[in-house]
Amino acid sequence: MRNYINRGRPIGKEGTLQPDEVYALTAFLLYKNGVIHEDDVMDAHSVPEVANAESQRLRDAAGGVKPGSPRLQNYPKPPQ
Repeated sequence: MRNYINRGRPIGKEGTLQPDEVYALTAFLLYKNGVIHEDDVMDAHSVPEVANAESQRLRDAAGGVKPGSPRLQNYPKPPQ
């Protein structure tokens, strides 16, 4: 997410945000989505830690779904 914000925002002026603005926006979005607490600090060291922890949480929530497997029970398989 941080990389996307850094490279693609704001629309029309992509890549013009300062590093502290990128981290602030990243922190805001993570907070609004319940990933971090309001007073957590996001910087070059903490963003990768949060990203890794959230990725693991999503993998655990998926219950070990393997790439290419159906997303839902009886969900159609992709064409071969």
